[in-house]
Amino acid sequence: MLGTFSYRALQKRRVRKSDEVNVFNIIFNMGFIQPAVFVLNSFLSFMVSTLFLKAMKLDVVIISVPTGDVGLGALVACKLRRARHIVDYRDEWEDYMISLTSSKMGKSFYSMVKKLTASLYAKCHLVVAVTLNFAESLKSRGVTNVRLVPNGADAETFKPLSIKGKDESFTVFYSGGIGGYYRLDVAVKALKKLVDSGLRNVKMVIVGEGGIEKVLTLALELGISNNIEYKGVINDKAKLARLIAEADVGLIPYDDNPLWKNSLPAKFFEYCACGIPILATVYEDSILAKLIKEYKIGLTVLPLDEEKLAEAIHRIYQNRSFREEAGKRARLLIEEKFDRNKIAEEFLDLVRTLL
Repeated sequence: MLGTFSYRALQKRRVRKSDEVNVFNIIFNMGFIQPAVFVLNSFLSFMVSTLFLKAMKLDVVIISVPTGDVGLGALVACKLRRARHIVDYRDEWEDYMISLTSSKMGKSFYSMVKKLTASLYAKCHLVVAVTLNFAESLKSRGVTNVRLVPNGADAETFKPLSIKGKDESFTVFYSGGIGGYYRLDVAVKALKKLVDSGLRNVKMVIVGEGGIEKVLTLALELGISNNIEYKGVINDKAKLARLIAEADVGLIPYDDNPLWKNSLPAKFFEYCACGIPILATVYEDSILAKLIKEYKIGLTVLPLDEEKLAEAIHRIYQNRSFREEAGKRARLLIEEKFDRNKIAEEFLDLVRTLL
């Protein structure tokens, strides 16, 4: 596995072995969103990937995007080295980069990148997309060699507790990146409304890395610091799974970018596998909202609406039977459709077709 490190996380620059996987975090990525930096990151990835491909005898290379700049460099390296390669397309990162850029020059640059990557995807041996919407979007860009391989959760690690401990608090759980398009500030404001209405035993447990200081500062300013519990970054999946399973509801607080209509974040599958209901701030015509409603595994509200989010939390708080039934249905959904262990076998079968 060839990975990256940034100036913010120099400690991740290393070579190590995890189980049977050799991990080489040796590609430096500057981590800024600017066209010039994108070019530099792509070049660095290209150079390291080229040397890596030359040194290693590999049957198939799997390139996971995003990140787009690192992926682009690796794609070009595979093309020039004539290495058989698969693109693992996990996000519409090109459109996201365009949406983040305010200047005409920046939008033109990333639009050109989008055309370039489409031509590279079309010429690689296989593209796997994690949602049907992503697959259809790729096909509309001229990429025909696309197969659907959904994301999922390890149903053996992420699972409900056999006996759930008794806790006087009602716990809203969040796992993942803090900040950016995940608006935990809206969730904190919703929590404030609940506390002010008399629901003082509600708390939010947060796991992940990012702008946690802004979240904690906001909670302090609103006077609800005691209702927010930050657990840090948890790499131990079993420990993370237990924390999720102990919670009452899993939160997915998207912002109002329409790109997320096509996305299913990893946290969704992990929450479901642990048998807790989902509460998501999403558009009603999104994949996530449709799944939640079709399988009756939680509630949705429109993005950035703290009032409606507070009401939804209160509804789930009041209805214990709904929480329990929604959690059971969520677990069943994972077992039937999104068990990562089964999906991994199907993906390996696809890889073997290239050998």
